[in-house]
Amino acid sequence: MGIVVQKYGGTSVGNVERIKNVAKRIQKTVQEGTQVVVVVSAMGDQTDELISLMNQVTKKPPRREMDMILTTGEQISIALLSTALQELDVPSISYTGWQAGIETESEFGNARILDINPKRIYKSLKEGKVVIVAGFQGITEKEEIATLGRGGSDTSAVALAVAVKADYCEINTDVEGVYSTDPRIVPKARKLPAISHDEMLEMATLGASVLHPRAVELAKVHGVKILVRSSFSDKEGTYIKEANEMEQENVVSGIAYDTDVIKIDVLNMPNKVDTISSLFDSLASEKINVDMIVLSDRGTETFNLSFSVSIEDAERTIKTLKQHESELLFTDAFYEKDVAKVSIIGSGMSIHPGVAAKMFQTLSNEDIQIKMITTSEIKVSCIIPEEKGKNAVKILHSAFDLDTTEKAKVEA
Repeated sequence: MGIVVQKYGGTSVGNVERIKNVAKRIQKTVQEGTQVVVVVSAMGDQTDELISLMNQVTKKPPRREMDMILTTGEQISIALLSTALQELDVPSISYTGWQAGIETESEFGNARILDINPKRIYKSLKEGKVVIVAGFQGITEKEEIATLGRGGSDTSAVALAVAVKADYCEINTDVEGVYSTDPRIVPKARKLPAISHDEMLEMATLGASVLHPRAVELAKVHGVKILVRSSFSDKEGTYIKEANEMEQENVVSGIAYDTDVIKIDVLNMPNKVDTISSLFDSLASEKINVDMIVLSDRGTETFNLSFSVSIEDAERTIKTLKQHESELLFTDAFYEKDVAKVSIIGSGMSIHPGVAAKMFQTLSNEDIQIKMITTSEIKVSCIIPEEKGKNAVKILHSAFDLDTTEKAKVEA
């Protein structure tokens, strides 16, 4: 008898009726002869409501206490879902993250999973029960409750799939699968039947919100097959699997779009060997993640440097640079907002020449200025004016023949 891990997000368990619907879906899986471990998020906007409650008490909540209150959201979900299953005569038991054996780093608010001891889960499965686990949480070596940060329930589900050696991990969400781009921008976006881990990791990193990058990375490392499907329909979803299991490599599988981007410019830096390393060391010490990097106007004595960071890190980046101005010796540092990043992704790009040229020409034909470019074997990303962003997605989607004749369906 195989094991499947199913994850249901906040929208899927947003109210009691939806929780009952999820219970029926799980019941059907059990009736097919499969053992089931379920990971659930907090109901709907409950996490935001808990944050709001804490902020009414203090504007600077202790990270430990914030994790303590946030984990209660998932505990409500697991208790309700387990009870709903028992009402359907499906034996089940609910476990918090720590009861399920999930050990994390001692980093409140953004901990990583270190290990999972599935002994208790295996025992309950052997007893014929569905195991319901609270996502987004675990326990530290010092027995403190810690949350996994953004996308934590996705990561919990994949990690549990690794731990219990599941046949696959099923991510149930509010869309019917992974699309070639955001259907809200391109109504004719194509639902992909399958995509490689590498392609999905690029899409998730570059702005696609259907799965968190940490979860995809974990699945890639351990070879976990993921099925992304809708909680609100029985239609086939999208399989995310190893590239060698794919029938063919896609030249371009999808278009990603991200507006959480700020372009930083640093002017007239001294042309010395250690200048660039010193600059990025100063940013790394402040835990500022840098994405795209472009070196330009390099002369014999100075050069200009541009790179991108998230909007949240913009002010902090400039502040950090100014603090190190005396040692870095640049003449000015500033950021440019109102930009966006558009990317093409496809595992077959490395063996098909001319893909990048086609992207640049397509943007040029619409008079869309390219401010920065970065590439890898399976992606090309461009920073462009945000006002041209959605149009860029549409024209690139058509240029690479990704449009379908039907509109993509996205559940409310």
